[in-house]
Amino acid sequence: MQPSIYVGLMRRCFALAAICLSFIGTAHPAAAAESPGLVLAAGGNAQAVIVLSAKPSSAATRAAKVLSDQLFQICGVRFEVVKDSALPPDTNYIAVGESALTRKLGVTARGLGPGGIRIKSFSDAIVLLGPDGATPSDPHGTHYAVTTFLEESLGCRFLWPGELGKVVPSSKTITVAAIDRTETPLLRQRNIRNMSYGDRDAKGLLKLRATAEDYHRLRAEAEKTKSEDGGWFTWQRLGGSLGLASGHAFSDAWKKYGKEHPDWFAMQPNGSRDQSKLGPDRSRFCVSNLDLIEAIAQQKIDELNGQSRKPGIKSVAIGPNDGGLATFCMCPACKKLDPPEGNPITLMDSTGRNGRTYFKYVSLTDRFVYFWNEIAKRVARVHPEAWLTADAYSVYTDPPLRRQLHPNIAIRFVDISYLDDAARRTGRERWDAWAEKASKIYFRPNLLLAARRQGTPVVYVHKLAEDFHYLAHHSMIGTDFDACTHHWATQGLNFYVTARLHWNPDLDVDALIADYCRSGFGAAADLIRQYFLRLEELTDEIAAAKPPQHPTAPYTPTVIAELRSILDEADRRAAKDASDPKARKRVAFLRRGLDYTETHAAAYRLLAEFDEGGRKMTPELKARVTKTLNRNWELSRDVFFNEFRAVNVSRVAWGGWGNFNRLGWKEP
Repeated sequence: MQPSIYVGLMRRCFALAAICLSFIGTAHPAAAAESPGLVLAAGGNAQAVIVLSAKPSSAATRAAKVLSDQLFQICGVRFEVVKDSALPPDTNYIAVGESALTRKLGVTARGLGPGGIRIKSFSDAIVLLGPDGATPSDPHGTHYAVTTFLEESLGCRFLWPGELGKVVPSSKTITVAAIDRTETPLLRQRNIRNMSYGDRDAKGLLKLRATAEDYHRLRAEAEKTKSEDGGWFTWQRLGGSLGLASGHAFSDAWKKYGKEHPDWFAMQPNGSRDQSKLGPDRSRFCVSNLDLIEAIAQQKIDELNGQSRKPGIKSVAIGPNDGGLATFCMCPACKKLDPPEGNPITLMDSTGRNGRTYFKYVSLTDRFVYFWNEIAKRVARVHPEAWLTADAYSVYTDPPLRRQLHPNIAIRFVDISYLDDAARRTGRERWDAWAEKASKIYFRPNLLLAARRQGTPVVYVHKLAEDFHYLAHHSMIGTDFDACTHHWATQGLNFYVTARLHWNPDLDVDALIADYCRSGFGAAADLIRQYFLRLEELTDEIAAAKPPQHPTAPYTPTVIAELRSILDEADRRAAKDASDPKARKRVAFLRRGLDYTETHAAAYRLLAEFDEGGRKMTPELKARVTKTLNRNWELSRDVFFNEFRAVNVSRVAWGGWGNFNRLGWKEP
């Protein structure tokens, strides 16, 4: 594929810097002290100051606070923060952000792209900076430089949110080795959505007999840390924006146009275009209608006119509505846009006398590419630099067969799965085919939602690393992952590896896993690595089965006992290492996830037994159901109130417990 001019320039500017491998197995302060280097603290006394510009960027101001707090947590002494004009003579210093002082040293942000970092040491100084406000699409470069330095030179890590997830070495003496690093992230947009409280949690809380106040209080307590760090997501250097408006863009279409222009909406199999009773907020269009296309194009031009004073890339969403009861247009003009050789799909008809029925058809991608292209052509006449975003999704997941996409259209690609090997292969093939048809693709997967409704372990980091590396070097311009579900004791390794790959897609995943285990679990590192790899084997079994297994299926009593024995031995080893008291607590955190998995998997085994037995409830089965599901409820409440970060049980209660209604079970 010939990439767009924009993407080509972007990659040529950033690729060389991004190839540099990120930090794996970095030096502990005590280790660094054994070799010559710059002394920052000695004997519990600060030997340096932190220097800011006379007018620091907001990123530099925040970053200086993060650096100061982490240094205090490491060595117990507070480092003075001064302006560059007030630097005492003959003083070691850490310059945070570009300033007159760094420019005298010849260290500036010149040449750095959005989110880029520059770290350089001298005999008496260290410079940590980024372009900050000079690159408004990612103005946090100095913050990224500070967290990079804290990890690479001082041995800090942030495994999961909250103080238990932070690794902060303790040392009265801090000496750092020479460092010279310049780097701009390959991906301009590195986004993992941080799942927050919503109506789904509210429904789950009702089942748990908990309140929204409980949720917010417990989450805030769980994420609290001793020192300022910017939060887990910023620490991992997730950030940047391509300025892409995205999503399903026409929820108000029926309300806006339905009365005067019913012909703009999809003809249903019974010939009607009335969608007032089919979910009007999820209406379908007659995408071949040129009057509709003109109206939508003008609507998007108006939206872009309203963005004229905002910085960054201008964009509008043109993705069709999702869900609803209306099917896609069956008028002759729309059907003419569908290549008969397209892949088969199944569509739903909600307009028949016998309720919902289903019928076979072919992929609708070509008709939607026609619709999107016609809108893009009209918009480009007024806003030639604007981007329009659409989706490779639903019944338009397959790439188009006969049409190329307008160069201003960015495709949001969803379709890769790690709980189904066949779907993963198909997704990779579709990515390559879309890359031949579109000049801009960004990755908007649901990968991290795997087992979100169960909260049980799924680990797929090797597959993820392989795919992420490939996509990053084959047309991917950015990401928008949906979403970090906060099942940290069962799926946390996925979240961590995903975040690290966003900054550097070329990381060695085995080295990354080893570093995670070594940093967080000390003497038990090898056993924790064994534990995670066994979880990955079980996840591979789920994905390889035909059909794929339920996410809880591998967690039989025998497997749970095997996993528990690994954690028990890890606990014994961690207990013998007095130098790392947090390691044992982290093992206990993982065990909390395993306890939850044992009980939750048992509940799903009873459900399978009931379904496979013809849905006959015997007194003996009912007694086991009551005992098991009550235990699951009690443990879920215990996790919620006492180990909030382990499993996001309010989301599980919302998303999965409805299955247990078939067993006649209700929450106590």
